[in-house]
Amino acid sequence: MKKLNYLSSVILLSTASTLAAEQLTLDPVLVSAKKTDTTDIAATYASEVYDENDIKSSGADTLYNFLNQNTSINVMPSFGNQYVQKIDMRGYGLNDGFQNIAVTLNGRRLNNIDMVAPLLGSIALNNIERIEITKGTGSVIYGDNATAGSIQIYTKEAVSHSIGVSFGNENQRAANFSTGYSHEFFTLRANGSHDATDGFKDEDLAGFTNESSNSNTNFELDVFPTDNLKLSLGRSHSTIDTRYTGSMTLAEYHDEPEQNSGNTYSRQTYHTDTTSFGADVQLSSSWSVELNHSQEDKESHFVTFSSFSEYDYKSDEILVKYQSDTFNLISGVQRFDGERDGFGNITTKENTGYFIQAHYFLGDMTFSLGGRNEEVEYKYTDGSTNLEDDHDLSSYDIGFNQRINDEFSWFTNYNYAFQAPDIDRFFNFGGTFNSFIDPARVKTFNIGVNYVTENSKTKLTWFRADLNNEIFYNAPTFTNTNIDDSHKYGLELQNRYRFNKQWLSTLTYAYTRAIIDSENEGAGSYDGQNLPGVSKHNVTLAVHFQPTANSKFVLSQSYRSNAYALNDFSNTLSQKQPRYQSTDLSYSYNYQNLTLSLNIQNLLDKENGILVRTDAIYPVNFARSYNIGVNYQF
Repeated sequence: MKKLNYLSSVILLSTASTLAAEQLTLDPVLVSAKKTDTTDIAATYASEVYDENDIKSSGADTLYNFLNQNTSINVMPSFGNQYVQKIDMRGYGLNDGFQNIAVTLNGRRLNNIDMVAPLLGSIALNNIERIEITKGTGSVIYGDNATAGSIQIYTKEAVSHSIGVSFGNENQRAANFSTGYSHEFFTLRANGSHDATDGFKDEDLAGFTNESSNSNTNFELDVFPTDNLKLSLGRSHSTIDTRYTGSMTLAEYHDEPEQNSGNTYSRQTYHTDTTSFGADVQLSSSWSVELNHSQEDKESHFVTFSSFSEYDYKSDEILVKYQSDTFNLISGVQRFDGERDGFGNITTKENTGYFIQAHYFLGDMTFSLGGRNEEVEYKYTDGSTNLEDDHDLSSYDIGFNQRINDEFSWFTNYNYAFQAPDIDRFFNFGGTFNSFIDPARVKTFNIGVNYVTENSKTKLTWFRADLNNEIFYNAPTFTNTNIDDSHKYGLELQNRYRFNKQWLSTLTYAYTRAIIDSENEGAGSYDGQNLPGVSKHNVTLAVHFQPTANSKFVLSQSYRSNAYALNDFSNTLSQKQPRYQSTDLSYSYNYQNLTLSLNIQNLLDKENGILVRTDAIYPVNFARSYNIGVNYQF
């Protein structure tokens, strides 16, 4: 065994291109989101896969920017926090969409037990080897949260040596490094990053801007005692310091989104330390066992409100794999134990899941079948009151793929998934205990086609999801509760087309409808209405221009149509969530081991924001932003 082994203006610019190794991927690529390796055009589920070349060619400078400019995922800063942004897929809404996506980093879950989005701002884009997005599937392998789908992020295993810095307007500055050492019996990798900005908003009443900073370090050691054994150790740290700006009226927003609007910005600091251990044992040519453990300690301090919370997360996983030419099987046990000590109480959420997933390859056909059982337990204590709740949940997944010829294949998939409530759902707006609420259950049907030629790669998927007890926050009553019945459906299109060696385009389009069928909380006023915060049309378009071998331009356009305000479940407010528009431009020039780059976000200076309710909008990505960088690879 080997050592584990998205229209914008026309651009008239001079020389631009990229190295051959940075061409966007058109060929079938490896997907392993279900922990079984196959190609994306042979997979039995809808997927988006982006490898290291796609990431390099995109011109994006952060993971969030890459997702926003290149994928079908809806990404918006969380009321101004650019390092912990909200993500939505398939119409689950900006409010709660991130809780319906299981997110992993090298297999480790990043989802939180409360209403904090996954901390993707701690992952350096230049350290990512592959991003896999699965849609309407993943509940067997990942369990809780995988109702819309999943995002898996894999970092580079090979050692690289590089250092980079960048500077931009509003005192944006960033630095990163990567280094390591490779030996026959071990590999050591280290990387780190720091970025900060003075912010784009005017000073508040206390003299502060919406300044923010983010620092990350990561160390990984892989040891190979034998050809059949790999031992892994990792340690990472992240620190975020940010200020939330508060809302403004819609008139103020249209007049000047940079203005303070009489707010005092609230400051939050966030620290997290993660230690991980792993062992991968190849028992034979077909059988292997994988063991993983991680512990994450986090602190969240809302300085402005003197509010402090501590988190303790423990994750364990045992996987048994069988692989042959015609049959793959994976079975395992996964456990996640999360605790939060804060707000005058200690609340825990513990998940224990057992699953089995199989793939059978018969000529040009692939069949997949899997099931999972998961036990979820909650405990709450405030020193005088002790409460408990538990759920026994299940999921299953059935899929099929037929390769018609070397260029065309079609697939279908049926998935039953669940979402166990996060612990914040048990509290009202004032922080007192409300009640335990029910888990959400989702049935999703997908059918799609893949078409790949020498110069084009196209994926088209239609889906429908039927939901029971979809979880939401009811703002008029300040409580968290369930939507009795709802459904979502849509059409998703991806295309990459190479015109010639100099020109290439990428397009991602998603048409999405999210409908509330019935909900007694609004006394019937919600029935038949659109789920707020969901845009019908989501488009990302990019043009890559490369007339020389050493430089490149990428012009991209992101567009999301308007939607109902996040709290407008009855669809009656006159003000709507504004459409999102951002034109972004990047340029890179390579000279030997040196890369110079220019990135401009929101080139046309469009206003963007998140509207929560009437005259309560939070500006995000509302001003032109640019930075110039240099990276040297040793």
